[in-house]
Amino acid sequence: MSDLRSKCLHWTTSPAAKQILEVTTVMLLMMLGWTSCWSVLGDQCLPGSNIFGILVSCVCGKLLGMLLGLLKIPPLIGMITAGILFRNVPKVNIAQEIDVGWSSTLRTGAFVILLLRAGLGLKLDILRKNKVLVACLSVLPCVVEVIIIASVSRPLLHLPWNWALLLGFVIAGVSPAVVIPSMLSLIDRGYGGRAGVPTLLMAAATADNAFTITGFSVVLTFVFPESSHLALVVLRGPIEIVLGGVCGVILGYILSYLPPKSPNQASVQTLLLSLAGFGCVFGLKRATYSGAGVLAALVMSTVAAQTWQTKTEISGALQKLWLVGETLLFTLVGAQVELSLLNYRIVGYGLVCLAVGVLLRCSVAFLSVHCSSLQIKEKLFMCASWTPKATVQAAIGSIALDRVRETLPEDKTAELYGVTVLCVAVLAIIVTSPPGAALISLLGPKLLDFKSEEVQPIRLRDTDNDKTDASAGLNDVDKSNENFQIA
Repeated sequence: MSDLRSKCLHWTTSPAAKQILEVTTVMLLMMLGWTSCWSVLGDQCLPGSNIFGILVSCVCGKLLGMLLGLLKIPPLIGMITAGILFRNVPKVNIAQEIDVGWSSTLRTGAFVILLLRAGLGLKLDILRKNKVLVACLSVLPCVVEVIIIASVSRPLLHLPWNWALLLGFVIAGVSPAVVIPSMLSLIDRGYGGRAGVPTLLMAAATADNAFTITGFSVVLTFVFPESSHLALVVLRGPIEIVLGGVCGVILGYILSYLPPKSPNQASVQTLLLSLAGFGCVFGLKRATYSGAGVLAALVMSTVAAQTWQTKTEISGALQKLWLVGETLLFTLVGAQVELSLLNYRIVGYGLVCLAVGVLLRCSVAFLSVHCSSLQIKEKLFMCASWTPKATVQAAIGSIALDRVRETLPEDKTAELYGVTVLCVAVLAIIVTSPPGAALISLLGPKLLDFKSEEVQPIRLRDTDNDKTDASAGLNDVDKSNENFQIA
């Protein structure tokens, strides 16, 4: 008996066994979750109900995502695919029973977890030391892509300017769900230490997301104005930015001193941060300042984490919450896509908009770091890392459609605009996420230095030194030139 037990324990440590056990765990959680809900809510959990549709769609999305993960395909593709199938395939279209309000609330809750994780990952010391480079890399490619996508989508997809700009901000954000894990993997394997390129990209990706979400929130006030007065509509964007920033700084400063040291300090801080984040997003949304709530949660998490000694434990706890949150977010986003509303024009022209936007984003990203002391191969790697889109698109891609269905249920034209934005966002995830993740994984070991422990400061160089850099090939810029550190 002891030999059999030891063999079983040894088998559970194999990679194949771990995958089988993970699938078994998900199935068991599905059964126990449904049984618990049914015992409390009764008929509301039977087939054909809202809860049954959410539970089955999300569990199947998780399983399909795990399966694609074995094939080195981002799991979020499987989750979105499962949502689309359960929405549109006859006989199994249980996602049509999902209540719109439930779906919107669950997706917003998952988005809050993502915001808190992004805030914890935002390293202010890197931003301070390389603030010009991070600002250029996170803002310039995003702005150019927004303008290009808006300019191209207006004639091709027949969108008004406000909706075209909204689509631009939805599409422009780089995906931290793809970039950050990929960079952490490269760091663990010892790549990029000379200039800290992976760390810089993680900080820039988070800043890029903050800028994209803020811009989206501002444009959203023009698409759905709360007032008929133009001055109030124009001022609402800056008001939301200031309100969100102030609330985030105040709450983050308060949380940074709480609670007193104790054995379970990390757990209490995780609970405080999560509740404060949900309060910011849902509370300010109730007060019709949804953009301010998003920014407040992000800023609060960043400020609070600067003095917390338990940031690693809190980040690990939020990572576990994200395992549930990502399933809800991506699966329910896929469940919002109605294929019957799609046509070849939306898909075809949407792909054209994506291709033009990504191409120019990569070009501007290269130009943004061109005057730095980074090597040419490192600059090329940064361009490749700026292609995948997933997290932001899934989080905010359906917000406009939700708002139309809540406030303008009879306006079919506005609903078509919302569907167009959502469908192009889903196309962006499917088309750019797998190739982007593959590019980072393949090019990282080839273009980044290996096992370099000393992180050298990234410097800007004068334009007069361009010739020196070109003649040096892939070598560093001569330090005798008149360089200055970004500080």
